[in-house]
Amino acid sequence: MPDFTFYKARYQSELTGKSARDISELISVIKEVDESSIFHHIYHALLDYHFLPLEYPNDFAYWIADVLHEPALAERLADPDLREIHDLEALRARIISIIENYLTTHDVVGMARSGQEFHFIKCISVIFPTRYVASNMGEALEILKEIDLDSIFYYFIASRMLGGEHYKALSGWILENDRHELMEALDNLYPYGFANLNAMRIEIVKIVERYFWEHL
Repeated sequence: MPDFTFYKARYQSELTGKSARDISELISVIKEVDESSIFHHIYHALLDYHFLPLEYPNDFAYWIADVLHEPALAERLADPDLREIHDLEALRARIISIIENYLTTHDVVGMARSGQEFHFIKCISVIFPTRYVASNMGEALEILKEIDLDSIFYYFIASRMLGGEHYKALSGWILENDRHELMEALDNLYPYGFANLNAMRIEIVKIVERYFWEHL
């Protein structure tokens, strides 16, 4: 079994130059903006906050509620049922579907005042190896207990959603040892089901420990 090196990433935010004043402009830009912008506006709160803003945990939902005063639509976007979504184009399609379905039965006439526009931001990832290297799953478990939360975010959210090679490498490393049930459990983790990233780490550790306990 080859050694496995854990990676982490830093994320630089950059304005795209695209903005929206109303729901029509918002959905038009969502349809064509770079997918890293979709990722930023849905997931960056997980890194930016010690505790998630529970009512509207992504930028789209927050802006629609706070600026357009459409709390019903914001609530639908606050939890767009991400459990079955594992790539950003599927996530983009889900967001568009939620908004367009809402517009079939509701008139959304709110418009942002000057200075309240939704400005689209994309994220640029800088990925680099950590000092953590595991030669077996027991060592990997100990690393998961202490590695930076940036690495937890990278492996279980960013790399997975951005089609990253390192999540695929982690999956392959686990599956190589015939641990399909373990990988399936990790794949089913739902980021917004936790109060913060540390709570997510605790659940990951529990999943791995439970797997080992059940397969002694």
